Amino acid sequence: MKQFDYVVLTTEGIKTRGRLRVSNEEMARENLKKKYAIIISVTERLTDKTYFWQKPHLSYEEKMMFAKYMAIMSQVGITITESLEIIISQTTSSSNRMMYEDILERVSSGQTLADALRVYEVTFSEIFINMVQVGEKSGTLESVLTHLAVQMEKAYELKKKIISAFIYPAIIVSMTLTITLGMVIFVMPKILEIFKNFDVVLPLPTRILVGVSTFILTHPFGFIVLIFGVLGGTTLLSRIRWIRPIYHRVLLHTPIFGKILIYMNLARFARTLNSLLEAGIPITEGLQITANMMGNTFYKNALLSAKERIQRGGGLGDGFTEHPKLFPPLVKKMLYIGERTGSLETSTKHLARLYERNVDNMTKNLSVLLEPFLLIFMGILIGGIALSIILPIYQLPNLISNSR
Repeated sequence: MKQFDYVVLTTEGIKTRGRLRVSNEEMARENLKKKYAIIISVTERLTDKTYFWQKPHLSYEEKMMFAKYMAIMSQVGITITESLEIIISQTTSSSNRMMYEDILERVSSGQTLADALRVYEVTFSEIFINMVQVGEKSGTLESVLTHLAVQMEKAYELKKKIISAFIYPAIIVSMTLTITLGMVIFVMPKILEIFKNFDVVLPLPTRILVGVSTFILTHPFGFIVLIFGVLGGTTLLSRIRWIRPIYHRVLLHTPIFGKILIYMNLARFARTLNSLLEAGIPITEGLQITANMMGNTFYKNALLSAKERIQRGGGLGDGFTEHPKLFPPLVKKMLYIGERTGSLETSTKHLARLYERNVDNMTKNLSVLLEPFLLIFMGILIGGIALSIILPIYQLPNLISNSR
């Protein structure tokens, strides 16, 4: 496939630029004639180098809408190629439009939609592509896309609720840190000016605060670099293979947040596996795909271990017995019953609903649950600074009397 940059005029007389990936210039012009009034120029790109900002990128919401639009258009009898053409006409991002045009070209040349999407597996998830493939093979693409859109919407709504729940604690912490920084920058230097005329050793908390205040005032750029360095360093460290398990273990054992993370992982596991099973994907392949979808290392390894156990002749519920803290007895029991009765899809659906409700309930009460921790945090931080300021002030009368 070659890349071609084009300049065209729409039927409204608007000049539009873009890029498409096709076999040759003749095919590029043929595709453009179908959509635009006038072709001004078509130029082949001599290099395949693509910068990161030129690569296609779909947000989770955009992928959800893609599945929803494809399902709706399929329901009213619109073909896949026509559906892709409509999506292309509504796409504003040039890189995403080029991706859709390439997918359209591949489908038009005889490839399945799943094979065309697999070229962009980084953009579309593995579960998305596999479910489309199953839908095409079984002739149920319309229902699979509808099911996929519904499941993605549920996951998206859950994610929004979690983000909303953290807004209040984030505001409280931000205000506390802002007040603290204000006291360090504006109040502490004035206190220090008073004691410059006295030969006195300040208390240790005050000396620490003075050091921090001096550093921030004399090296403001260095302070900003330090903050971003700590945040960036923490993020980078969490991605290092041998550090990642430690990071994930700490998160799972964090008060309140750890429990929410466990519920979130269980909900994602159950919802993803349920979607794959209902689409007709075998349990071992479903576990592999679900494991790849899990963000937490321990849950990923547990699912891969369960897959290996099933391949050796064991059961799904038995595969989680080695991980009692990750998978509560209820999960193992329901999976065991689902396997025994042949209703694993129903069991995973009920588990997904249960843990999604648990996450929902915890996020609703998050501000109440975090209130004691926030009060302790604010008390230690602001109280410590207040103590550092008050201690030398109490010494001031003695210093004045001694200086006379």
